[in-house]
Amino acid sequence: MTLPVIVLSYAAMAWKTLKIEKVSISSVTFSAFVMWIGFYTWRIMFNNFAVETFGASPTDVGVIQAVREIPGLLAFGVGALAMYLAESRIAGISIVAMGAGLIVCGLSGSIFTLGLATVLMSFGFHYFEPTNSSQLLMLADPKSLGKAQGRLQSYESMAGLVGAVMVMTLTIFLDYRMTFYLIGALVLLIGLYLTYALPDNRGESKTRKIKIKKKYWLYYTLSFLRGCRRHIFTTFAIFLLVKNHSLDITIVSGVMLVNNVITIFTNRYMGFLSDKFGERIVLIGCSLILVFIFTGYAYVTFLPILILFYLLDNVLFGSSIALKSYLRKISTPEDLTGCLSFGMTANHITAVVIPIIGGVAWSMFGYKVTFIAGAVIVFIDMLFALKVPKNNNIIKTSD
Repeated sequence: MTLPVIVLSYAAMAWKTLKIEKVSISSVTFSAFVMWIGFYTWRIMFNNFAVETFGASPTDVGVIQAVREIPGLLAFGVGALAMYLAESRIAGISIVAMGAGLIVCGLSGSIFTLGLATVLMSFGFHYFEPTNSSQLLMLADPKSLGKAQGRLQSYESMAGLVGAVMVMTLTIFLDYRMTFYLIGALVLLIGLYLTYALPDNRGESKTRKIKIKKKYWLYYTLSFLRGCRRHIFTTFAIFLLVKNHSLDITIVSGVMLVNNVITIFTNRYMGFLSDKFGERIVLIGCSLILVFIFTGYAYVTFLPILILFYLLDNVLFGSSIALKSYLRKISTPEDLTGCLSFGMTANHITAVVIPIIGGVAWSMFGYKVTFIAGAVIVFIDMLFALKVPKNNNIIKTSD
């Protein structure tokens, strides 16, 4: 009787030591690292898996990508969950959903079941992002919001690098399905641990309300427009390289690897630019460059240039740092999670439609129409970015 009691006592003590004392920027960063390993695993493998295993057409890919964005459209649910669960708990559960989604991707027997698996993975990703961002923005020094976000996104890029190396290595010895199983199981188990280990973190205020406020209209508008252009590029840029230029999984993984090596450094620099010159300059400048990138994808056929455009576009995704910094400066802590979740929803309002329309337009008229439409959207986004106040004029306003 004594030995089992001793063993159980030590086991209980060991389990207790797994608890994390408090939510910190380090725990937020680690959670993001795990989530992004899972996301990049799906992102790297999806096009090749869908085309090589199920013979997916542009329309098939467009439909799945549209369905994938439904959880983003429903991201306002994060604000509702935050009324009952701490952000740290939502983040842990979201990582579990990501891992489970990857495993189900490997189990898929048809393009339809692959779409269902993608939805599960997507719920994890889209519910994690506003939750984790809210925690970081509440923990960070208000004077260096860009720096804190830049550092976090650099670690997310490192996670993408790790994910790319894992996929490249595993697919040398294993098929796509087994790769999905192994990485998915790893993400799921870590997610379970974080769900248990992370303590509640209610931020500066425990009062939570679900309400769309007029003073955040510009943030929601910019989120909407950035979502339109982002979903065109993320859906069809790599697909163009796979479908029209026959890039195999090794080269796609290599492009993703290079992309993440670059953004490890550029994300930090984007945060520096946001803090130093203001959110307005960063948002306007990035949109202007993106007009040329989208136009280039429509008319340039030289593969190395297209890959360069792809890498540059991913660097400019870092401008989301400026948009979130702008929101943090005009919002209150109790509004922040809700605003980020509604911003995610605004970002995805057209996400369910654009991939389908883009895929059909591609099939009927060619890929140029899809990317030209993206250039027009980015130009409109730039016009609204002009309305963001200069850095020293951004202050919190009353309701």
